[in-house]
Order: sequence, then structure tokens, then C-alpha cells
Amino acid sequence: NNNNNDNILINNNKNINDAANAPQEDRGRAGDGNRGGGGREGESRTTTTSLQQLLDKVKFRNNTVFVNNYVAPVRRGPYSSLSTKGAKPSVPRPRFPATGHLTNVSKTAQQMCFHRLWNTLKTTTKILSDGTTFVFTGDIDDLWLRDSAAQVHPYIPMSPTNPQLYRLIEGLIVRCAFYILYEAYANAFRVDTNYAFSEEQKRMGRHGFISTWDYELDSGCYYLRMVYEFWRYNPEAEVVRDTIVRDAAYMLVSLWKTEQRHEEDAVMPFLQPHSKAYKTPYRYPTLKRDGKGSPTAYTGMSWTGMRPSDDICIYHYLVPANMFATVALKYVSDMAKHLWHDKDLQHKSIILSMEITEGINRHGVVNHPKYGRIYAYEVDGLGNTNLMDDANVPNLMSIPYLGFNYDPEIYANTRRFILSKDNPYFHTSVDGKVAGIGSFHTQHVFANNIWPMSQIMQALTTSNVDEQLRLVDMLVATSAGTGAMHESYNPDNPSAFTRHWFCWADALFAELIMAMMGETCE
Repeated sequence: NNNNNDNILINNNKNINDAANAPQEDRGRAGDGNRGGGGREGESRTTTTSLQQLLDKVKFRNNTVFVNNYVAPVRRGPYSSLSTKGAKPSVPRPRFPATGHLTNVSKTAQQMCFHRLWNTLKTTTKILSDGTTFVFTGDIDDLWLRDSAAQVHPYIPMSPTNPQLYRLIEGLIVRCAFYILYEAYANAFRVDTNYAFSEEQKRMGRHGFISTWDYELDSGCYYLRMVYEFWRYNPEAEVVRDTIVRDAAYMLVSLWKTEQRHEEDAVMPFLQPHSKAYKTPYRYPTLKRDGKGSPTAYTGMSWTGMRPSDDICIYHYLVPANMFATVALKYVSDMAKHLWHDKDLQHKSIILSMEITEGINRHGVVNHPKYGRIYAYEVDGLGNTNLMDDANVPNLMSIPYLGFNYDPEIYANTRRFILSKDNPYFHTSVDGKVAGIGSFHTQHVFANNIWPMSQIMQALTTSNVDEQLRLVDMLVATSAGTGAMHESYNPDNPSAFTRHWFCWADALFAELIMAMMGETCE
């Protein structure tokens, strides 16, 4: 029962539990993504099972993944016959302000950090019998490429000395590679193909393993970051050298290159015949112009249908997602050079990164009458811009966190803008004690909603220690006594919130506290 946080969903002998067969209609809002927003209220439960007991359950077999008759070879060895021993990453790790050795983080926040850090492992991790890992998002029992990679991100630095965490992440890398090769445009996936989709769901691209077919540029970025960071901490890891990982990277680069020319009805190659976009341009039923989306012109940036909130873009060049893509493409180029010895992929990746960066600099910066030059949230290449920021990452607040080579002055101006009432999604409580950025995604629940994720990212990207500590105290105070990071909440009544079980935000909170303290939450 996935609604009980006491359950430990780690096993070797069972591919799926009963909750995975829940009706698809119950998974978020039909027609515009699955991302919760239902206004649930509740309390998180804690488990008395020790961490080591959980880790002891994590075991893998080195074999071949057989998923619904699709055979994905695992650990076949390096893509190239050339030796890659001793190869190490050369792209610098993103440096953002929240690093230090603060000793005045509250004990409550430290205790929350421990429980939030391990919540993914305790409640949303399934080790499947094929040796791969399925990490679902929380109260929605599907795997988002973005969420799953973000959920295990804090575990990666611990993986060199913890073989169970190492194998857990290794299994997730392979599983997500399979999903990307199964359908590169999809953002969320099911654990198996047992669900019987309705005709309306099939019309929206849902079938087989595909839970939602919302094309979101940032999803692949998160996957590539996970692979690269795993290599950074585990230079001799076999999984990053595996053919399936290289092929998934190649698929994503091809997809992003194709979607530079979305307006020209570019067709993505390499898709399988079951894809709705097989030999035809991507079209999604709820987008404008019969599924094509609002008009765009070529900019060098890559088109995306939806935001990381799963909501439809107003203008389809999402600037922070493209910023993240430039970094992810550098990761691919570095791995293509040192791990896969694939000069074609190496050059394609770095050239595409440069083209997107040029597009951002030319079209993604606007002159604001009050704040000066700022980064836009969305543009269309036709002169239209959407000036705002959303809580979901990647967003404009997260630019330093993403690792993008940004202009400090433009970012400072942008930060002042998005933390003001001029950002339509910046909200405060009536008494002014609580403030943060919300999202259109939950506006139908709370008009003035705030997402803890935005406050976490604000703290991660400020160099002001007092601001960091104030935001941490605010996050603790607005958790409604549950000790959990919710999706969104009402700033005037934090006990009214959406999604009591949302592990992406949990992991990000743990990442913040560990970055501030300079140590793992033990």
C-alpha cells in the first residue's frame, strides 16, 4: 500500500506492488500532466527500521534486463574497445553559495534533514528482479525521469563507500536509459505494462510503459547529470561505460537537436514504431495549433512542450531548461570523449551546447524598466517574452545551481525581480512573515500558493547566511508539524497543503542542509 510511508518498497522478488495497479485517472490532473496538485492533507509517518536494515535489502544481479520482450543489454563493457581506465570528468562541479560549515542550523532542521534524506530509500525505491531500480515520486506511484534523478542526487557522494547505494543508483541509471530509448519524448513511466489505457489516454500518447507523454526538456538533463555525477564520484564505474547509457545520451542529443527546428515540423529519428511521434513531428493534444504549440522562430535554443511543473509553456523556449541543457550537453561531450571514444557525439554535443547558449544570450535577456537586464522565463524567438519565475527547478532562481555560465549582474537583477511582487508567482502571507515563489500548477488550490522547493532553492543560491537560516526556519515552521516538504501550501495556513509525500522536495531540503553544514545528515 503506497499510501503508507511505513512500507519498505525494496525487494528482490517482486516487480510491482498492488498500488502500481491504481487507476491511471487517479494520478494527478488528466489532460495536463500528473503532477499532483490535489490539495491533499496528511501527516508523514516515520519508520523504526534502521537504515542499515534497508541497505542490506539492496542486492542486484548482473544480468540482462528483460522488460516486456524488449531486451536491453546491461554491463556489456565499454562502448569502445579502447581502454578508458583512469578517465575522469573535466566539467567543473556547479558552485553555488550554500557551501560551508555552519554550526547554528537548528536541531529540528537537522533531524528533518536525516528523515528527508532517507525518505526516498525507505518509501519510494523498488529493486526489481531484473537488477534495475524503480524510484517513484511519492504519492504518485510512477517514475519521473526528473524526480527520480533528483531524489537520489544526495546519495551519489556517498556511493563510493556504500556498495548498496552504489548499486541502487547504478540500477536507476540503467532503468532510466531503457525508458529514454523506449520513448524519448515521455517524462514519466510505469513499472510495467499491465495497465489498460483508455482511448483518451492513448490519444495523449500513453501506452506501454508511458505514464505521461509530456515533452519536458529538463527531464533528460536530470538524467545526464545523474550519470555524470556518478562517474565523477566513481571514475571506474562500469555502468557509465555501458552501451545502453551511451545510446540514451545519443538519443537525448538527437532529440534536442531535432526540437531546435520544431516550427519547421522536424521529425525525431531513432524512435520506435510504437511512438506517436514515429516518423512524424511531436504533437500533444492539449497544445495550441492542433498540438504543435504556440508559434516560434529559430533561436538556437531547443523547444519544449511543458515546464518542469508539467504545465504547458506559454512560449516554448523555456530559458532555464535550455540553460540546464547547455550544461548537460557538456557532460555528454566529456563522456563521449573519455568514456565512449565517440567523436561524432562529442562534437555534436558541444556544438549544440554553444548554439543554445548563443540563443539564450540573444533572445533570453530583456531590458526591464525597473530591474535592468534580466533573464526571461520563456521566449518564442518572435519578440514575445514571459517575465516570471516558477517554483519548479530548473527555474531562474536555480541558475547557479544548474552550473550555467551566467552573467552575475544579469542574475542579480533577475533575482531581485523574481523575489518581488512583479513576479506573478511570488507570494507572501498576510503578516509578511512567510514569502516564496509558487506555481501555476497549484493555483487552482491556493491562489497565493508557495512551494517549499522555491524557498530551498533561494537558500541554496544566496551567499547571505542570515537569509539561509531564516529560510530554513521558515521551511521548518511551514511543514505543518509533519517534518515533510510538501508540494505547496497556503502561507496563511500551512496546514493546508498539497502532496503529503513528495520526495523530490524532500531530497532537495536534505541537499540544502548538508550544503550549509558541510556534512551528511547522520
